[in-house]
Amino acid sequence: MSSVSSVSSLPHVAVADDRALAFQRYNRPELLRIGLVLLDTDYTLERDWHRLVGDDMELFCTRMPTHAEVTPAALKALEAGITPAAATLVPGLPLHTLAFGCTSAGLLIGDVPIAERLHAVRPEVAVTHPWLAIRAALEALEARRIAVLTPYVREVDDAFLAAFTALGIEVAAIGGFRLDHDPDIPAVDPACLGDALATLLDGAGPVDAVVLPCTNLRALDVLDELEQRFGVPCVSSNQALYWHARWIAGRPTCQAGFGRLLAGV
Repeated sequence: MSSVSSVSSLPHVAVADDRALAFQRYNRPELLRIGLVLLDTDYTLERDWHRLVGDDMELFCTRMPTHAEVTPAALKALEAGITPAAATLVPGLPLHTLAFGCTSAGLLIGDVPIAERLHAVRPEVAVTHPWLAIRAALEALEARRIAVLTPYVREVDDAFLAAFTALGIEVAAIGGFRLDHDPDIPAVDPACLGDALATLLDGAGPVDAVVLPCTNLRALDVLDELEQRFGVPCVSSNQALYWHARWIAGRPTCQAGFGRLLAGV
């Protein structure tokens, strides 16, 4: 018997077919489409939003490079990166809302510059950012006296205090964890937020709402718990941004388990 393999036993070698095979075009459903520009050091916002997104919505995310510093100078410097990052979001696919995901940078850069940076890429799309969303949320909740628990350094807290005061919102207490490195912020255990807030509120008197700014602060999962403990609405950056991004697109949401704001006020 010959030990030489026959030609018929050799494996078939495919050759690329030059034909364009027939296909059916996908009829893309008309869902709410939101684009989100995040910082590269944000470990929290995207995860929180994926917990909130329903079957009626598509979420598209991109990230912009940062130096991870949470100082006024570093936060203001983020402005230049907004347009290049937004330009990478699903070119050619229409969006309903475009959001920039940094609370403190939104405050320090300002509504108009952020809108201009986003509209440079998507001039027809509604835009938002967490600082704008928090203000809208407080208005919806009719909150005029608040407490603010932050992860920030004192200089950033001072900027929030001045901004709220300029809006006619009384800040009964403001303080936090004094972290100046963004990746340190999601290391704050959500379970400790209640005790930190209790310390902050001690002697502050009654408030209409509590604000927990910063998209990297892991607060979403404990908002209901905090509201039950303190008896007032609790507004976090990620919760408020999601609520506002949908609202300005004309697609409001009503979801239980993430604070009164998302539950329909």
